[in-house]
Amino acid sequence: MTTIKRVFNLTCAALLAGAFAVSLSLPVRAADSDMIVRVKNIAHVQGVTGNQLVGYGVVVGLNQTGDSTSVIFTSQTIQNILQSFGLSVSQQEVRTRDVAAVMVTATLPPFAHSGDNVDVVVSAMGDATSLQGGTLILTELRAANNLVYATAQGPISVGGFVAGNNGSSIYQNFTGAGRIPNGAVIARNMDTPLDSSPNGFNYVLTTPDYRTAADLASTLNARFGRGTATPLDGETVHVSLPANYSGQTVQFLADASDLPVREDELAKVVMNERTGTVVFGGDIKLAPCAIAQGNLSITISTNNQVVQPNAFARGQTALQSNSTITAQQKGKQLTFVAGATTLNSVVRALNALGVSPRDLISIVQALRKAGSLQADLEIM
Repeated sequence: MTTIKRVFNLTCAALLAGAFAVSLSLPVRAADSDMIVRVKNIAHVQGVTGNQLVGYGVVVGLNQTGDSTSVIFTSQTIQNILQSFGLSVSQQEVRTRDVAAVMVTATLPPFAHSGDNVDVVVSAMGDATSLQGGTLILTELRAANNLVYATAQGPISVGGFVAGNNGSSIYQNFTGAGRIPNGAVIARNMDTPLDSSPNGFNYVLTTPDYRTAADLASTLNARFGRGTATPLDGETVHVSLPANYSGQTVQFLADASDLPVREDELAKVVMNERTGTVVFGGDIKLAPCAIAQGNLSITISTNNQVVQPNAFARGQTALQSNSTITAQQKGKQLTFVAGATTLNSVVRALNALGVSPRDLISIVQALRKAGSLQADLEIM
């Protein structure tokens, strides 16, 4: 009896150890598809956003990699700049490859004040081959209302290089555009709607979802009192400041920013056909289906041969081109894919097909069309 009991205990211990090992190998998943996040990570105040600026400028100090003389607007710009310094030259006298016309862009952050610095992006708009080593001269940056909000100037960092000689060259990254860290100085303050609405505001969700909006309103009402927040739609939640926060919008936002909120995961697949990238979101389900994927490859090869004329005939040596075209279709047999209810099982099911990422893009589109993939598709 003691021996049987000991064997039974050892068997139970082995089963528990095996179950524990299996539980470690599987991903930990909550009872539902919700994630606990902070308010400031999923929502922002409506109207509190950056403003885009743009300007036209000139980059100098290039090593013969600037715009050619065929770029008329660059020559005109150089002529205007020299005239502002009291030098009179004609457009025909401007012969330099050390200058490039560029577009300068920047984004002003919310609540920006005069004297603050922001980064700018400089992009060539002519036929300049590289902005490496160049310096942007003083450029005005304007908003959509045509008012000057900042000025930019400074050396450009391109994050790459171009080197070559006698027709041979080597390129590292793209050098036709670069950045100037803290290259723009803000000239005027940014007015925001938050300053003019002390009694209330709207929260805007980064990813619109009705359930997340309702949970955000419930969380704010539980913390600050009933009637504080009202969901208007799947993206907007209106907040009426409580009496003890009257005129203290900033303090309310600080207290509410770290509150935990349940965010519902979206079933979405994002695909980039240019790079062959496929990203699966959470809460994706796959119904049973059968897949057969075939590839058609066409190869064209050309063999050039020199044909000599007959020694006793008058003729010339000619070049003869022989082209060979081969078409081959490779395909796998019909593959059955069982239903999958978790992201981990969906990945395993699709990996079992053994296809490349680019083939997977077409398969995912076909699965969505057939109704087997229960998720939204977003093609970039």
